[in-house]
Amino acid sequence: MTMETTAVFAFLHDHILFKYLSEEDLGKILPLFKPISLEEGEVLYRAGFPGRNFFLVVSGKILLEDESGTKIVINEQGHFGNQDLNRDGVRRDTARALEKTTLLAVNKRGFSAIIAAYPSVKSRLAAMQTSARIFQTNDFAWIRDEEVVRFIDRKHANVLYTQLTLPILFLILSGVGAVLLRFNVGVFLIITVLIAILWGIWLWLDWKNDFYLVTSERAAWIEKVIWLHDQRREVPLQSILSVNIASTQLQRMFGYGDVIIRTYTGNIPMRNTSHPELLVDMIADGQERARALARQVDRQGITQAIRDRLGTVGEANPLGDQEDFTDLIMEGGPQITETITPLQEFLNLFRARYELNGVITYRKHVFILLRNSWWLWFLFLASLVALFARMVNLINWPGLGALALTVGLSVLGLAYAFADWANDLFQITDKQVIDLDRKPFGRETKRSALLENILSLDYRRENIIQRAFDFGTVAINVGDIQLDFEYVAQPIAVQNEIFERYNAVIKEKELEEARRRRDDMVEFLAAYHQENQPDDTPLDGEETQAL
Repeated sequence: MTMETTAVFAFLHDHILFKYLSEEDLGKILPLFKPISLEEGEVLYRAGFPGRNFFLVVSGKILLEDESGTKIVINEQGHFGNQDLNRDGVRRDTARALEKTTLLAVNKRGFSAIIAAYPSVKSRLAAMQTSARIFQTNDFAWIRDEEVVRFIDRKHANVLYTQLTLPILFLILSGVGAVLLRFNVGVFLIITVLIAILWGIWLWLDWKNDFYLVTSERAAWIEKVIWLHDQRREVPLQSILSVNIASTQLQRMFGYGDVIIRTYTGNIPMRNTSHPELLVDMIADGQERARALARQVDRQGITQAIRDRLGTVGEANPLGDQEDFTDLIMEGGPQITETITPLQEFLNLFRARYELNGVITYRKHVFILLRNSWWLWFLFLASLVALFARMVNLINWPGLGALALTVGLSVLGLAYAFADWANDLFQITDKQVIDLDRKPFGRETKRSALLENILSLDYRRENIIQRAFDFGTVAINVGDIQLDFEYVAQPIAVQNEIFERYNAVIKEKELEEARRRRDDMVEFLAAYHQENQPDDTPLDGEETQAL
């Protein structure tokens, strides 16, 4: 496959690396890029060979695998090869096409000329390289297998430098105070220097663990305060209304700023991002890709449906592999449901998470039960020990009746506390999320929202106890209301399951809408085709004689 010059120009014009180059500048670098076509499984280069080219992926996928077995997949619009273009650079990995792939290649001299002439390209390449390094050295287990990470950013280094002035100031003031108060300066300084160093390391780790991500499906902000706080806020790309950049004079001087994501529920700020323009462009590019893919699939589906209706030959229908969604209706009999034994139903009372008939149910972490009932346990154990001691005459007071009554009341209190904990349920069905709060012998409150109306998801673990026992709160923003799955175990996993159900609903809705548009278009064109067919009805005998 060869690419026309206009196609190469259009690709470079829309590529994230060359976003700010004028058409005149693009025309200057256009002759440097040469198209390369690879078949599935074909090797582009092998590890150990000299690095001679920089590559852009026009279509398809490239697998990079180094000698240690580490694998990286470069998707459409991605780039690779620039790290091995130094003077004595050799390839550290082998590049192989995972499917039929088209690349644009520029040699070492041309790549160096582009970098030297256009600093914006150089800075964006450096940012993307940093993003790849962050992704390889950190664990983002919550990202789904089919989800593509487009860009990862973190707060600008100036934020860290500003925070490091605090331990330095503490060290200076402590030294001055030790001299003025005539402390043992040697011992005192050793202690204060150690505190300042540990404080600085803690601030560095805190800065290092804050990330801003853009994937093929969402934008996310991860904030971790070591041992104290853990939070992730995310918003699906289709729920983003607009993205803006705000910056102070100081931020503009050093090239960083705040990215403000606006949704129906308000603003989600990404403070002090190192590359705000690139972050905004990645979000906009992700939204446009999703829309373009939907249009392409919709157009292909309509084309194939028309061919099927008119009896012409064409390619397979991309929607044909998807079965139409139908409800199972069994007249005269029960619906197909999953059944459980009484023992399993009893055990579910003690589980923080279980799934039945496609409904995922969560409860608050057992720590919350213990926190709310510890005094009842203390009363129960104390009264039980006292009752035993009274029965064997180790103590003479209080009476057996009072102790037995105390034991009975504490057992009833524990049963009530357990029922109160077990009756607070958070559920995810295939259509909605539900927050059910039921008091024993009291009021029941049920709040629900459709999955398709979710605008953003947040989770937070607010202190060291929640971090240690891995529980927290997942906040679901739906228009002008918010549902909180409070104190659920493994909030990261809960947030992921909600997001997966949300994605399934959105894709099903898009598929149904595509089928509706396709059917309407096919019916219209079929009627038009039938109306314009020539009348080939044979003439009868009298009409033939008349002619």
